[in-house]
Amino acid sequence: MTNRISSQFKVDGILGIVLLVAFFVGIFFIMSGIFWVLQWVAPALLVIAFIIDKSVVINYGKWLIKSVKSNPIFGVGAIIFTIIGYMVVFPFLFAKALFKKKVKEVTQEFEQKQEGGFVDFEEISSKSKKDEILELPRLERMGQKQGKKKDNDYDNMFE
Repeated sequence: MTNRISSQFKVDGILGIVLLVAFFVGIFFIMSGIFWVLQWVAPALLVIAFIIDKSVVINYGKWLIKSVKSNPIFGVGAIIFTIIGYMVVFPFLFAKALFKKKVKEVTQEFEQKQEGGFVDFEEISSKSKKDEILELPRLERMGQKQGKKKDNDYDNMFE
C-alpha cells in the first residue's frame, strides 16, 4: 500500500493549466469587448467633457503643445499615444471634467453656507468654576528619595 498512483497528479496539473489559460482567454474577450464599446463611445465622451468643462480639454491640448516645445520626443510620443489610445484618453478627460464640476459645486455650496447661513454651536455653561478647587497629590523632587543611601561612586558624582 505504499505505492501511489502518479497519474492523478498529472491530471490535476494539466487541469490547472487549462483553467489558467481559459481564465486569461476570458479576460482577453472581456477587455476586447470593453475597448470595442469605448471605441464608439469615446468621441461622444470628449464632446460631453467639452460641454461640461471646456478648460479640461483645452488644457490637455495646451499641455500636448507645451510638451512638444519643451521635450519634442516626449511630446510627439504623447500625441501619438493620444491618437492611438483615444479610447482611454477621452474617457479620462470626461472623468476629469465631471470631477472638476463636482468639486466646483461642493466649493460653491460650502461658500454659500459660510456666508449666509447660521453656524452650528454648542452652548457652554456660564456657571463659574472658581468655587471648585483642584487638589493634586504632593510630588517628590527627583533625586531625593527618602531612606536610600548612595553607595556607589556613580551616584556620588552628581552631588
